[in-house]
Amino acid sequence: MSIRARKILKGRGKEIFKTLRDKVYATFPKETVAFFKREVDRFENPLAHRLEEGLKGLVSLLGEEEFSWEKADYYLDRLIKIEAIQGRKPSEGLAFLFFLKSAVREVAGEEILGRFGPEGLLEVEDYIDALTLRAFNHYLAAREKLNEIKFQEWKGRLFLLLKRAGYIYDEREGSLAAQAPLEEKENPH
Repeated sequence: MSIRARKILKGRGKEIFKTLRDKVYATFPKETVAFFKREVDRFENPLAHRLEEGLKGLVSLLGEEEFSWEKADYYLDRLIKIEAIQGRKPSEGLAFLFFLKSAVREVAGEEILGRFGPEGLLEVEDYIDALTLRAFNHYLAAREKLNEIKFQEWKGRLFLLLKRAGYIYDEREGSLAAQAPLEEKENPH
């Protein structure tokens, strides 16, 4: 996939990133955004670091000569896992890609239109649309994994509850669970 406007996008990458980051941060609570902006160290604030890394990576892909799905998948995966955990709707979780399209239009749209016409801008937007479709697959996979983890946790808790109640025999313990004495009902016959 080749974008004619890649040199423009590469040259305006920092501006596009800042605009995109502001749009993404606007979806989080104000206190969270203040913390994100104050601390982006990967150990002090891994969430902010991951957001910055993913957003910068996607913006940098726009300016690269050779498109790589491996790189795109890496950055999408970093961002999607954050969004999937947030418990948002898929439309909210994937909004960062529509913000990317909007940031490109705001920062470099006029320049791209002036040099390459509407086709140049549509080419960039088609590229972002392809990323969006790919991101949807990542989002579904992340939500499925999250639901699998929740189910396994629920199953483990249920097992412990039944074991404590004496309804389950655990071979690892080596003894039978205590059984309640059975009362024989007297038969009137």
